[in-house]
Amino acid sequence: MGIQKHLITVMLVMLLQTANASCFAQPLPKTVDDIKGSENSHLFLLPYFLGNGETGIYFAYSYDGLKFQWLSDRDLIVPAPKWGDESLTRDPSILYHDGTFHMIWTTSWNSRSIGYTSSEDLRRWTEPKRINIWQDRKDVRNTWAPELHWNPEQKEFLILWSSTTLEELNDGDHSEDQHGYDHRSYYSGTKDFKKFTPPRLFYSPQNPEYSVIDPFIAHDDRGTKTKKDDRWVMVLKHELAADKGGKNLRLTFAKKMLGPYETKLGKPIVGAGTAIVNQMGEGPTLFRHQGQWHLYWDAPGSDYSYCLATSEDLETWKNRSPELDLPVDQMRHGTVLKVPLSAVPGIKQ
Repeated sequence: MGIQKHLITVMLVMLLQTANASCFAQPLPKTVDDIKGSENSHLFLLPYFLGNGETGIYFAYSYDGLKFQWLSDRDLIVPAPKWGDESLTRDPSILYHDGTFHMIWTTSWNSRSIGYTSSEDLRRWTEPKRINIWQDRKDVRNTWAPELHWNPEQKEFLILWSSTTLEELNDGDHSEDQHGYDHRSYYSGTKDFKKFTPPRLFYSPQNPEYSVIDPFIAHDDRGTKTKKDDRWVMVLKHELAADKGGKNLRLTFAKKMLGPYETKLGKPIVGAGTAIVNQMGEGPTLFRHQGQWHLYWDAPGSDYSYCLATSEDLETWKNRSPELDLPVDQMRHGTVLKVPLSAVPGIKQ
């Protein structure tokens, strides 16, 4: 009987060693689109910040997009760099492409730069790099909430963000918000995070014109096999005061990733003035999962640490926020990213 127990113990140890080795030795899929197999082949990754973003970037993860837990036992994943007045780590946006995680963030309330770092395993990150995304332009008050996407048409990374330029602020159209900003959405492209195309206007609502922030785009194949039906959907925040119809999230559409997007935004879907978390909403992430659109967002001042609504058609939405189980109160503006399990070593499959 003692020998049998010893043999069983040896076999269990060997099995555990093999399982651990396979978890770390599996080749990483090159993109999220390479995820195949069962529903257990992926997880949801959520980088976020706390407070004003002065400490750094934290991570949580989930298998179902509802119950999230700490990654690395409450440790900071990316500590805030020491860049003087531009040392914040707000609004982290993460993208998994070609076997590497790329992450960017807001460095200050008033700057022309963004932060950048990358990692192959979420444990070892490159030295944070401050990117002067506006290059030679000096007439810019701020650079908020950069979002990172892969542009399949141009074969390069696409960075979207919101800024107030002095030209827009002083044009006399009275579209500024209550804080004296007049944001529009801008973009830049890069293949290597070393050279960047000059910033260009990405989106400005018209008739009426008003301040908008936090653009996030997603591809929509509309459930058909023909690409002629494809479109892109952008969700962003109407930044005027709630009594002027703002502080909520709205949608607009385009046939191509870079637009042009419809200049008249749709009706508010979540946030202030809606039936779903009737509080200021910002920092959206939008993607399709299991036939449903998932919209995550930040609602500071609400009863929820983070929010979620789902929809089958981008028109009728269901509030799923009460179903979220989060590791900390008041998680702030991050990005929810679906990634292959093998891209996150150490997470048990």
